[in-house]
Amino acid sequence: MARQPRLFHLIQLAHRALFRAADQTLQSAFGLSAVQQGALFVIGKDEPCHPSAIARALDMNKSAVTTLLSRLEDAGFVRRMADPDDGRAQLVQLSEKGRRTVSASVPHTKAANARLLEGFSPEEIIIIERFLTQVIERSSRASSTPDKSTPLTPSTKESHHDHNQ
Repeated sequence: MARQPRLFHLIQLAHRALFRAADQTLQSAFGLSAVQQGALFVIGKDEPCHPSAIARALDMNKSAVTTLLSRLEDAGFVRRMADPDDGRAQLVQLSEKGRRTVSASVPHTKAANARLLEGFSPEEIIIIERFLTQVIERSSRASSTPDKSTPLTPSTKESHHDHNQ
């Protein structure tokens, strides 16, 4: 029987390596993290927007988005204002600095995506995209309706064993 790849572990390591590299590049070039850049992209796509739209797009909780927006606002990337249709709600929009940063950082993101896909055929890229999309969808379903018979996370014993191989 063929050994199954340790996908959970590999995805975790890939995520950490990818975001560490992206954070270093973006921090030195623009003074922001990959998550902050993602928030700027979301805001710029449909501004002004509610913080809840950012939370949904980035799969973050509301308190984390509040902290994220405070940092972006303190750094001059965004402005928050009261929603004219609902005085209790806030809207967020890019500042001029935020717009310049989004425009300048897009080529960096496109280049990073191209580097990730180097060496893969168009058919393999379709499979990679399909696989990652299914991981997201299955994980989302599992977190909303857990099925204990098919866990998406390794057991403690398996996880410990896999990390030591």
